[in-house]
Amino acid sequence: MNLKRPSNVPFDIVFFGIVMILSGMGDLYIIIANPQYRLPFFGTKPDGLIGLLIKSVHPFIHFGAGFGAIYGKKWAYPLFMTYSIYGLVNAMTNRLLLPGPHRIRTIFMIGTALVMVYLYFRRRQFKNE
Repeated sequence: MNLKRPSNVPFDIVFFGIVMILSGMGDLYIIIANPQYRLPFFGTKPDGLIGLLIKSVHPFIHFGAGFGAIYGKKWAYPLFMTYSIYGLVNAMTNRLLLPGPHRIRTIFMIGTALVMVYLYFRRRQFKNE
C-alpha cells in the first residue's frame, strides 16, 4: 500500500481532507468522553446498542472521506456528498422535531451546503484510482 500522497491533489482538497479527519477525531473524542451522549437521529435520540452503532459510524465516515480527499480518490467525493445529504436531511428533521435552540444545527446546515457547492465545482480533482 502506497501511503505517499499524490502530488496532483490540490491544496484545497488536501485541506478539506485534513478538516474531515479532525472532525472524525472530534467525533471519536465525544463518543469516548461522553458515552451517555445520545446523538440526534431523525428526530429521535436512540440509546443502547442502536444509539452506539449510529454514533460510532460517523468518525469512520469522516476518516474515510478525509483520507480519500488527501489522496484525491474518486470514491471520496460521492462518499462526502452522500454523507452530507444524510447530514442535511437529518439536521432538518431534528430541527423540526426536537426542541431548540437550533443555532448550531442551522450553522451546520448552512456550512455543509456551502461546502457541498464548493466541492461540486471541484469534483474533478477527485480523480485518483
